[in-house]
Amino acid sequence: MNSTTKFDPVAAPWVWSADELAARDDWIVRLDADALDDLAAALDGVKQCNLALKDITADDFPLPSLATDLSRVVELLTIGPGLCLLRGLPVERYERDDLSLILWGIGTHLGTGVSQSYRGDMIGDVMDMSHTGDIRRSYRSPRPLNLHADPSDVVGLLCIRRARTGGASLLTSSLAIHNAILAERPDLLPALYHGYHYRHSEADSMDEPATTPHRVPVFGHDGERLICNFNASPISRSLADDNIQNETTSLEAFELLKITAVRDDLLYRMMLEPGDLQFLNNRTVMHGRTSFEDFQKIDRKRFMLRLWLTMPDWPGQPDNMTTH
Repeated sequence: MNSTTKFDPVAAPWVWSADELAARDDWIVRLDADALDDLAAALDGVKQCNLALKDITADDFPLPSLATDLSRVVELLTIGPGLCLLRGLPVERYERDDLSLILWGIGTHLGTGVSQSYRGDMIGDVMDMSHTGDIRRSYRSPRPLNLHADPSDVVGLLCIRRARTGGASLLTSSLAIHNAILAERPDLLPALYHGYHYRHSEADSMDEPATTPHRVPVFGHDGERLICNFNASPISRSLADDNIQNETTSLEAFELLKITAVRDDLLYRMMLEPGDLQFLNNRTVMHGRTSFEDFQKIDRKRFMLRLWLTMPDWPGQPDNMTTH
């Protein structure tokens, strides 16, 4: 792909501005009493059968009253704005392990749960882990989490506790960013389609190359649909090692994308409340988080549970857009 390649703007439901998303609430699904009863009953069922979390299937976790809502979630993620918020899960009623089972159980009706790190964790704890000294990954620290896409089709985030102050969720339409750059700096788009190497933060602990052998395109296609994959942190680590200082266009494009992603007209801000379960399509939505100040006691710290899903019915991502 070269500088003479013609690019077209994307017009689709997953291209939205901050004001457009704020003006609608059809992406918010409120759980009713029947749905909560089904969740409680399904939880009791898998506990009585003593099923390990990773072995639980949709058949093991029946949610008849949520069937319509869960179909709506998939629709919103697939052909809607690329995001959905399930609201009203009574997290205060359950212990952490039960909430993990509930999150996983809901996920079985949407896609297939996958591991989130070399540790093999299927449900991730999102908390400031400064007290352990392990804050290599930003989601384990109180520092800002830059806008990015996770290496899975869908990410689910269940809010259990808010921080003392801060910690707002940040969302932006990846293809709205594409359109903005196309309109203002089309000369930089070829560099983003060419992409960047990724260097993992936990490379020493992983049984795979520290840096991707290929450049990962920021924009590419899963069939006819334009998708996005961008995470500034592993790209920055790679840029520090790569000898590409003479690639001024690639560096400028990288900086411009980061700046464009946080423009006020594109960036949607929201505060996840306890009981909110946010699902995002990583191919069309980037997410992040503002910095926060937390409580000192561990049992009061900001706490989220994270789920990664692959979506079997979606087209496969191009091999060159994977980071593992």
